Amino acid sequence: MSPLSKELIIKLAKENDSELLKEVLNYYAFLKNKKEQEAKKQWESIKEVQPDKEEIKIINEFENSPEKFEFVSMEEVLKELGINESELQN
Repeated sequence: MSPLSKELIIKLAKENDSELLKEVLNYYAFLKNKKEQEAKKQWESIKEVQPDKEEIKIINEFENSPEKFEFVSMEEVLKELGINESELQN
């Protein structure tokens, strides 16, 4: 949790004005909904394409002989790419 988040939680916990808390929570709900709608629009805008001949060949080969393929764990992929797993959260 970020220092800003911690500070906000502490301030809200000490707040006595219920109308202010209500406004903060309503604004939070508004922002959360807006973010979800934007993500939904992005997913809907993705155009699906059909695989080409080479991709179909690879898919068929995998389906028929999966043992021929090398599998790599997510941890190995992240390490190879230099990505910290904590960077993937939200």
